[in-house]
Amino acid sequence: MEQPETYAQGTADADAAADPQEAAVPMAAIMSGMPEVWRKLLAAHVPDRLGRCSGCRSATGSGERWPCSLHRIASDAQRLHDQDLARAVDSD
Repeated sequence: MEQPETYAQGTADADAAADPQEAAVPMAAIMSGMPEVWRKLLAAHVPDRLGRCSGCRSATGSGERWPCSLHRIASDAQRLHDQDLARAVDSD
């Protein structure tokens, strides 16, 4: 069974295709070193009772369908952060 692509992977693939000589670093990889940022995003971008993102809600209407892009990026950043910690522990 094929696993769904993460937001960070999709962004990296799109960036690499747009400029093959200079692939951009995915936002989740950058954010993985900023746990205070991704933790706040994960806390703020939660689903409301209608399945919309409460953190993305605007004054004119409901937010983006949950999980929103910011939640997906923050989740990927958390996963990358946890992998880096596991590697650091394993290398000791």
